[in-house]
Amino acid sequence: MTAPTLILYQRDDCHLCDLALDVLAQGRAPAFDSVFIDDDPRLEARYGERVPVLRDATRGVELDWPFDVARLRLWLAAAALVVLPTGASAGMPPAVGDVDFANTGGIARAEASPWIGKRLVDILAVDDIDRIVLTKAATSAPGDVDLRNIREMLRAASSPARAEDLQGRFGLLQLGHPASTWEGLLLMRAGAILGFFIDDEVICLRGAAGEVACWRR
Repeated sequence: MTAPTLILYQRDDCHLCDLALDVLAQGRAPAFDSVFIDDDPRLEARYGERVPVLRDATRGVELDWPFDVARLRLWLAAAALVVLPTGASAGMPPAVGDVDFANTGGIARAEASPWIGKRLVDILAVDDIDRIVLTKAATSAPGDVDLRNIREMLRAASSPARAEDLQGRFGLLQLGHPASTWEGLLLMRAGAILGFFIDDEVICLRGAAGEVACWRR
């Protein structure tokens, strides 16, 4: 998978550009190039009244100011969702087309989830995770530490999923839920996409077809 090539278009003595740089740092954006438009008439004509502008050259899309950390992370997550569906992994089919993790419908009762009674390793193989898209981290740890800890927690979850651990958590796999410590997406090498929610007690996963389950940490 090709990582997005990010460019921040800005100009000298630009207060808004400084604010954008702060948001990029807080949002733990990947490496990006800074391009100053001041001496380039072509860029000045295109971005003169818009800077700062973050561009993903891979997708050819741009994020105009103003943006905050939440909006930045959503935009970066969309960039990471360019996944080629090449097959299934650990029983998870590849995602085809757009994937909606915002709505919580699909399973009326916890007992109806096909993942209840299964171990997390039955749902996914941690070594098959191509990328973790972290959209929330309510910690003070650096991003690489959070990502490493998430992989370790996924590996350590060994007990079967119980319906009682899922009760009341149907709506948790939504960005910015106050009860979560970490939230994000798991992008599997074979193309499957799963949403995850982790709090002090459980690790919850949501599949692209609406499957849900929680495992005790």
